[in-house]
Amino acid sequence: MLKDCFYFLLISFYFSFIDCNRLVFLYTHFRHGARGPTELDDNFNDKLGEKWESLGELTGVGERMHYLLGLRNRKKYIEQEKFLSEKFDPHQMLIFTSAVNRTMISCYSQLQGLYPQSVDKGETLSLEQEEKAYPPVLDEIKEKDADIEKAKTELGKYALPYSMMLAPARMININEIRMNIADSGKCGDKVINATKNNLNVKEFQDFIFKFNQNYAEKLNKYYNKEKAEFNFLELNYICDNFLCDYTENRTMKDFKDKTGLDFEEFKGACFDFIKNIYIYGFHGDEEKIFSHVESSKFFREILYYMKRRLDADITEIDEDANYKDYSRPRYIMKSGHDTTVSADIVLLMKALDINIKENLKYPRFASQFVLEVRTNLDKCKTYSDYYVVGIHDNTEIFNINAEEFMNKVEKEIWTDKQVDEYCEINSNDNGNNDDNKIKFIYKILLIVFICLTVSFMISTIVLGVKLHKSKNSIPLTQDLDGIEM
Repeated sequence: MLKDCFYFLLISFYFSFIDCNRLVFLYTHFRHGARGPTELDDNFNDKLGEKWESLGELTGVGERMHYLLGLRNRKKYIEQEKFLSEKFDPHQMLIFTSAVNRTMISCYSQLQGLYPQSVDKGETLSLEQEEKAYPPVLDEIKEKDADIEKAKTELGKYALPYSMMLAPARMININEIRMNIADSGKCGDKVINATKNNLNVKEFQDFIFKFNQNYAEKLNKYYNKEKAEFNFLELNYICDNFLCDYTENRTMKDFKDKTGLDFEEFKGACFDFIKNIYIYGFHGDEEKIFSHVESSKFFREILYYMKRRLDADITEIDEDANYKDYSRPRYIMKSGHDTTVSADIVLLMKALDINIKENLKYPRFASQFVLEVRTNLDKCKTYSDYYVVGIHDNTEIFNINAEEFMNKVEKEIWTDKQVDEYCEINSNDNGNNDDNKIKFIYKILLIVFICLTVSFMISTIVLGVKLHKSKNSIPLTQDLDGIEM
């Protein structure tokens, strides 16, 4: 009897802990899936001789990566934790993506996994609505289009076969959040110069030297350089192209035959190489300038939404029923790049004093960084009743009290003014140099037009005054004739 009671209490304690380990706020920032190389020759061949159809676009492998990642997140956050609704609710989520094809398609591929097509068929229409759901451009067709009629039959009462395709995603504009620093004022040049300086450190140069020792002679059998040695830019393109080809299961036959490389071994070496570029190049300086410029503005928004969500939880506001807007989202997802994911992680590591060289992993294709805000209490009173867990892929990076987390991050992130000052952007500068040049030209033309107009008006007035005087005055010769000598 005592033993049964013990097991009962143990099981009760376990389930009470699970129930109280509530997820309150979720943020995921992921890199796009597998893509093609971002540099090709005029014939669309990469550095390894493989031909591609497009430059830097998401591939079918990349789409599948994110679909499966979405399924994994669904299992955890929807099915197990019941954190998000079974049916897609745009009021629960804020979706961000950089304005690049591969990140946008990655985002929607993951959403298809998060809300699979078999789950929700979306909004339904009445019979009358079905009759009106016909675009005017088709009204003039005298004969019925067989494909359109077939589609209408398959749709039946559903507005769309799967409403998930209606998910709104906000394109991140560099003018408001400098997600792509290379296009932001003078940030690109400044960060590139800083990166070059970072890569001159002895640790990175030693790594390049060792990489050349291991692979330069083999690579040179394919590239036929005068000297069997490659600089880091050449190696970067070789490794990037190799990883793109490898992920797509390209044979790279000519490259393999000439170099004799073990592709599995070289894959690991390339991942290690690119990781070192990020550790020493992008994030090698003591102040971590790259991560501050790249992530500060957006992370300020994340903290804002996080606080709003916790405030709602503390005050027991049911945002799904009473607060139909986007200011208290449960879940924020952001589709970005290896640079943006690593910048987020490094910024938080610096704020929380975590060793970057030991803990930073290179964000591979479809790599995901997660912030989970949780609590062990049924009812919370302050931010200190919550804790924040940081996870990169399956590795927990930190677990910290939420109030401490927010305070440390707020102290670390730059203000908008600091970012703009670093980028040498004026307060009225939108960060687009071309637009600024056009505006400057317009201002000059406007000034010239105003000056010419004013000059013309003054000349007209002066001329009018002279003509008026000449009509009302006595000629000089008549004056002389009237004078007695």
